[in-house]
Amino acid sequence: GRMCLTLPETLISVVGIEKVVPTWQDLEVFLQTLPRSSTAERMNPYTSMWTGTADGDGPRTFHLVLLDNGRTDALADDIGRQALRCIRCSACLNVCPVYERAGGHAYGSVYPGPIGAILTPQLRGTTSEIDASLPYASSLCGACYEVCPVAIDIPEVLVHLREKVAGQGGRGHRLERAAMKAAGWAMDRPAVMAAGERAVARTRALHPKRPPGAKAWTDSRDLPELPEEPFRDWWKKNRT
Repeated sequence: GRMCLTLPETLISVVGIEKVVPTWQDLEVFLQTLPRSSTAERMNPYTSMWTGTADGDGPRTFHLVLLDNGRTDALADDIGRQALRCIRCSACLNVCPVYERAGGHAYGSVYPGPIGAILTPQLRGTTSEIDASLPYASSLCGACYEVCPVAIDIPEVLVHLREKVAGQGGRGHRLERAAMKAAGWAMDRPAVMAAGERAVARTRALHPKRPPGAKAWTDSRDLPELPEEPFRDWWKKNRT
């Protein structure tokens, strides 16, 4: 990195606008927070700073390009703007079970892991298949939020972006969308929900162990046993 800064006659630095800090004192906080959250070091051994050109040493010309590229739009989102606080420490990558198994290239962006799953869709939009899928690349376990040194609530932003993707339409199989719509309708009506629970409980002996079309799911999972009566009925008899 330092060789790249000193050998060229013309140095061009491209920096995202969210990386601008007001003072050197503000930078001091990040220089302490980043290495401790990333590799548990007291100091980062490869931090380089440059303040322009100097006669006889380093580049003769220096250009600084501040890049927006969707960041202003992200800033306008009251929930999504949290992603711009990221200091690229990689703490969320270190604990994410999805990133651990999928690897960085699966995210289709220079921003992998949990932070990539919320930052990339905001910078590039969710029109492509991979960008629309990124908010779903999470189990919502919350480990990323627990370790984030700047308190980005990544699960909250993931759910927020999932809502946006779902609102675009076309997400998921048509039968899945129909099932989710029917479930939403029933769950919004307590009487209908209660009647459905009682009907399922009374006919539980007729339900197949492996529903048609669910073989791939049930090959490695067991469906839960249906109770003899719904919880709401048990609660009414025993707690009222």
